[in-house]
Amino acid sequence: MPVISTFCKKGGVGKSTFIGYLAHYYAQQQKNILVISVDDQNSIFKIFGTENAILEDDRNYFDYLIEGFIELGDVLINIRPNLDFIKTLNTDSLSIRITQERRLEKEIKKIIESYKTFYDYIFIDFPPASSRLSEVLIDLSDSVLIVVGLDSLGLGGFVNAIQYFVDKDLDIELINYILPNGFSKTKRAPKVSLEALKIQASKYTPNALVLPPLNDRSVIKNLQAEGISIFDNVGLSRYDTQSREIVKKELISLFEMLKFEKTL
Repeated sequence: MPVISTFCKKGGVGKSTFIGYLAHYYAQQQKNILVISVDDQNSIFKIFGTENAILEDDRNYFDYLIEGFIELGDVLINIRPNLDFIKTLNTDSLSIRITQERRLEKEIKKIIESYKTFYDYIFIDFPPASSRLSEVLIDLSDSVLIVVGLDSLGLGGFVNAIQYFVDKDLDIELINYILPNGFSKTKRAPKVSLEALKIQASKYTPNALVLPPLNDRSVIKNLQAEGISIFDNVGLSRYDTQSREIVKKELISLFEMLKFEKTL
């Protein structure tokens, strides 16, 4: 089954939000989904209001699984029906160990291959900071989706992400999709940034599809403050309900454009 990574060398671009919603959407389609957080902050848990799971058990971390201290099932945290998460503890320390002990790379590959027999999709959420763990997991991915914030810093993050692939000798052909995020019809900067991104993408990743931009929506921040996923069926105020339905339609139209199986 496909392993999909979301990546960007710039924080705060909505990467964790997008992959979290994508994972939840697939889970609601009766797919078995695993999300691996390679971000020590494990911020993707907060999107679902489950940040307590980050600290409530100090044993079920991905780091310990790689070291062989726990079993495959012990590290899983169920977040929603058909949706399991894995958290990390200290990627910097683990990355040093991976560099020093090459056997750990083989162990990571073995772990991912084992999970692929149980799950329909595996999503990996990376932090903007690079690490040896990130390199290994990107190399094991079938597809990489880069999320780009539509401002000058976001464009810089996109270029830095491409440079990261080049510097670390990662296959740039893994980048299949580029998602512009934070678009606004009434603001000039996002429009200019979107056009600049299209030019950069055609130059650096000509085989990647630049997806239609996601609009900047305040309802997403409102829901995240409450720990509610956009795909949770919970009661909201009339305004938020209407706004949620608009965002859901935007997201679903994007999700239906993603064809990860073709990358295998």
